[in-house]
Amino acid sequence: MKTSTQLTVRKWILVGAYLALIFGVSSIPQSSLGHTYFRVSDKLAHLAEYAGFGLLLSVASRSTFRRVRRWVLLVVVVLIGAAVGALDETYQMTVPGRERELLDWVADVAGVLVGSCLAMALSSWMARRTTAAGEAAGKRRPDAGEPRQDGR
Repeated sequence: MKTSTQLTVRKWILVGAYLALIFGVSSIPQSSLGHTYFRVSDKLAHLAEYAGFGLLLSVASRSTFRRVRRWVLLVVVVLIGAAVGALDETYQMTVPGRERELLDWVADVAGVLVGSCLAMALSSWMARRTTAAGEAAGKRRPDAGEPRQDGR
């Protein structure tokens, strides 16, 4: 079984890999992106891309900072996501055919917020499910495993 520290490190590795993916996609010149098979709104693509980042960042942060209040982690994750989105938009200015757009950054921040809220909702759901399973296991008959009084 993996230790808690090993699992936390793996979560942060996933965050780093996802960051590399974000900047890797941002490195593709605009002319290469024009030949896609599926037409998706640019803002919706930014929202989805950063929702994944927000989800992974929230899970890794929660695993690392267990005693910090959820709303504090949410604010920190959104601020980090906003900074990464701003860096990403600025970086795109160096890629041929790409440009920086304020609305792309807004979609990035909205995506981080959506992903972070999704992570919090999943965490709460899993905690309730675990608690319910534990309570159900605790409601065994007190005499289970003991011989019955009537001899059966």
